[in-house]
Amino acid sequence: MPRGHWEPGGGFGGSACPRRIARFLEPCLLLLLRGDATHGYGLLEALRQFGFAPGTVDASVIYRILREMEQAGWVSSQWDTTGSGAPRRVYTVTPDGAEYLAAWISDLRATRDEIDQFIRAYTTQSGER
Repeated sequence: MPRGHWEPGGGFGGSACPRRIARFLEPCLLLLLRGDATHGYGLLEALRQFGFAPGTVDASVIYRILREMEQAGWVSSQWDTTGSGAPRRVYTVTPDGAEYLAAWISDLRATRDEIDQFIRAYTTQSGER
């Protein structure tokens, strides 16, 4: 049971647990990279499409997760030295990463079904429509 109190807009205040699903950034990053190889700051901006508000995810977290996913073999990287700026590490999804993403999708679909069943039971019990 989370400690703290429920805050309007979602989430428990005073809790060490974030409102988001644990490790949910992994599949988000993999999906973004599956669409286009890019660098960490590009990914940080693109996370908005999944509901991450600006400032809710620190760049250091993105780069840490990318390093972990590279160690796991889910992404690979290489230095991009083109352009006028400093070299940047660009990430792409590996076949193992695509398989890991597919497993996440399967699990998320099962979780969605369980949540839908829970909401239906709640709605029936409370008489809501």
